[in-house]
Amino acid sequence: MKKISQIIASGIVLFSTALPVLAETGERTDNSMTLVYLFLGVCGLIIFLQLIPVFALGIGMLKGLFHHKETTATKTH
Repeated sequence: MKKISQIIASGIVLFSTALPVLAETGERTDNSMTLVYLFLGVCGLIIFLQLIPVFALGIGMLKGLFHHKETTATKTH
C-alpha cells in the first residue's frame, strides 16, 4: 500500500507540473495564407501608385504659386 501511495504521489507531482504547459497550448491560429497577404500587398501597392500623380501635381502647383518669375521689359520699335 505504501508503494502505491508513493506512485500516486509522484504522479500527482508530475501532472501538477505539466498542467501549466497544457493550459498554454491555446496558441493563436492564423488561417490566412501567403496568397492573402500577397493580394493585400498588391492592393496597397496599387493605391500607393495612384497617389504618386496626386503628390506630383500638388508639388507642381506649389512650385507654380511660390516661384518668382523675373520678367525683363524690352521695348522694340
